[in-house]
Amino acid sequence: MSARILIIEDNQANMDLMTYLLQAFGHRPLCATDGETGVAMAISEKPDLILSDLHLPKLDGLGVVARLRAEPATQAIPVLAASALPVTDGCAALRRAGFSGCLPKSLEPDVLIPALESFLPAHLRSGSAPPAPAPAAAQPDAAPPMAPAARAHVLLLDAAPENAGLVAAILAHSGYTVSTVSNPMDAGALMGGHSYHLVLCELGMLEAGRLSFLRDALEMAPGLPVLVIRPDDEDDLGGLGAGRRRRLLSHPLDPQQLVAAIEALLHD
Repeated sequence: MSARILIIEDNQANMDLMTYLLQAFGHRPLCATDGETGVAMAISEKPDLILSDLHLPKLDGLGVVARLRAEPATQAIPVLAASALPVTDGCAALRRAGFSGCLPKSLEPDVLIPALESFLPAHLRSGSAPPAPAPAAAQPDAAPPMAPAARAHVLLLDAAPENAGLVAAILAHSGYTVSTVSNPMDAGALMGGHSYHLVLCELGMLEAGRLSFLRDALEMAPGLPVLVIRPDDEDDLGGLGAGRRRRLLSHPLDPQQLVAAIEALLHD
């Protein structure tokens, strides 16, 4: 089973990252962008877990948890505090305010997901590994599918530091071997002596410097199919990866969509 997890967060980038990660591990995120809406959704939806930012419009995180604890319908739901500010007392003050605990600052799935799921009953936990994609129906003339670990070594050109390595973590958990280049200085060293099946370009924001890095790195891996994750469907990538087998995806990105696009490129 999957858990229904309410995220109360006014920063859209943080919301997208958390939604992406929870979906990758089989959970069903619910989203609210201010404290009052979050409280109303918690009362109506009765989620299994609530993640609340502390700095919210209309009603801050402390006000959110106070209202939730005062409502019979929500007083027993675990509520975790999320904040960019350092917590120096082991979350003691926030627990006294009504929170069940604090989110770890790391967005690495191996750290974050077990921390979240420790507040869920055992039958709602994912086992800390996202579900494998359903196998495609076999075609008469198609090559038989291979296991992900044997199938693909993905070269990830990561020009999105704000996404905290999330794509790499999800690919690794899906069974792929992933080598990550995040700056031009590392590109040459990682290209030499390795055999890759596909290049994945992660472009967090449309900036000239990021496009230049991706373009230069792609020249070091000629001939490989390219999957580009861009910020928006309308973004002009200046022909990045053109002339090869190429697919384009855009954020917000569903993890199963990502795996399906990789598989399509590998079997084209």
